[in-house]
Amino acid sequence: MKLKSSLRRTATLLAGAVVGLTGVVAIAAPASAHSAAIKGVAACASGKNVVTWTITNDWETDATLDDLVIPAGTTPVDTNGHELTKGYLLPKAQKQYGKWSQTILGKAVFTQTVDAKDSATLSFTAKWPGWKGSSSDSETVELVKGCGEDNTGGECDFNKTAFTHTFALVDGKWKATVTLDSKSRLCREEPVTLVSYFTPQPNDLKGDNWPQYEYQSQTKTISDKQGSVDLEVEAPDCNTQVDLFFGDKVITPMEKNGARYGTTKLGESSGLGARSKGPRAWYNGGTKACTTPAVAPVSSCVGDLTLNLSNNGKFGKYDVTFTVKYGNETKTVTVAAGKADTLTVPAGAGDVKVSAPGLEEKTYSWSRPENCALPAVTVENDCTNVTVVIDNPKDVTTATAKVTYGDETKTVTVKAGAEEKATFKLTEAKFATVSYDGIKMEPLKLAVKEIDCSTPSATPSASVSTTPVASDEPSLPVTGAAAGSIAGIAILLLGGGVAMFFIARRRKTKFTA
Repeated sequence: MKLKSSLRRTATLLAGAVVGLTGVVAIAAPASAHSAAIKGVAACASGKNVVTWTITNDWETDATLDDLVIPAGTTPVDTNGHELTKGYLLPKAQKQYGKWSQTILGKAVFTQTVDAKDSATLSFTAKWPGWKGSSSDSETVELVKGCGEDNTGGECDFNKTAFTHTFALVDGKWKATVTLDSKSRLCREEPVTLVSYFTPQPNDLKGDNWPQYEYQSQTKTISDKQGSVDLEVEAPDCNTQVDLFFGDKVITPMEKNGARYGTTKLGESSGLGARSKGPRAWYNGGTKACTTPAVAPVSSCVGDLTLNLSNNGKFGKYDVTFTVKYGNETKTVTVAAGKADTLTVPAGAGDVKVSAPGLEEKTYSWSRPENCALPAVTVENDCTNVTVVIDNPKDVTTATAKVTYGDETKTVTVKAGAEEKATFKLTEAKFATVSYDGIKMEPLKLAVKEIDCSTPSATPSASVSTTPVASDEPSLPVTGAAAGSIAGIAILLLGGGVAMFFIARRRKTKFTA
């Protein structure tokens, strides 16, 4: 029984030890989430060993470097001219999300000329804010044997200087790193250039793909103090060419039968470019033309649509041919590089479609400008009809008006410089309204004049008959205007008789004498 109890206690202790060890592993595991590492490459330059130190950071915050042990020689300096000293901030890593997520390490590259002959060692400790742990690393670099011992003997052959390089599209930019080989001798400073171009059309299309113009370029020099250089350029989102070459002279424009970089491009099988080992450091591609055609439509009051076609944007280096389609017509207009031209589409042509290399097809329609003169409207009415008169001015398009009075609506088409009428039977409606197709404005509300139509004289169009009308009623005495006329005639006749009496009397008296 005691033996069994002892076995139980032993098993229990072993299980506890396993759990305890598992717990230690589980707690310690996260320490690997923060890490900084160093790599070094040595090269012989002008008789001295030059070491390029590269320190990386895999965490998404900057790391502070401490406990530095630096080999004898010059102080290591990064690509921005900052010295590697206590408190140096190591750039953070960058997370990239997409089809495949990845982490791009934060990186600092230092160059140091060392005094040692055999090897050089650099070590450090990295710390991150908010994390109690740290990460340490060191790197020992074997130096180039015999560097500086035979500088006086023989002439250095720069054609035999060896390099390594990278070349890739990263985060939408073309990037390259060129490093002097650790076992190679640098005879002279080596400029290296990364350049991007924009081109007329994709290289997989048959035809003339020249000239090509510089889009961006960057040049850096590999020297005794800087044995490795990083370069980056942006490329246009159209047809492009990217080259990494030894030298600092950018060819632009690159003409059809002009100069080329040839074997100076890194990764070539021969020539200066063959000195560097790595991928072919050039690229040609793109799926659309590097042109900047633009269209600005302008409508006129008479119905014409003028297309302003321009070719003077960022990539306005090549002639552009615009294709314009309307109705059964198709016209082409070629606009020279850096220039502009116009095409007028006549009134009534309907929708207009415009396309060009580098420009998606767009559709334009005529629209009446706001500053065009509007038709004049007046209302005439009597006791029978209401007439709306529309007078369309000259130098405008035909106006189509909808005239409404009461429950009735009439459509009137009025040509430029003409007048048209819409007539309705008079009702109790007090207003007429007018609106236009294609004219942006509130409908006009026009008041109908009030007229007293209770007496015949109030009706301008009424006619008065002077023909007697038969009737059985007794006749009334004639008064008014007719009786006055008769009395006047009687007075004139009486006056005439009195005058004749006096004349006759005078003649009779004379005769008696």
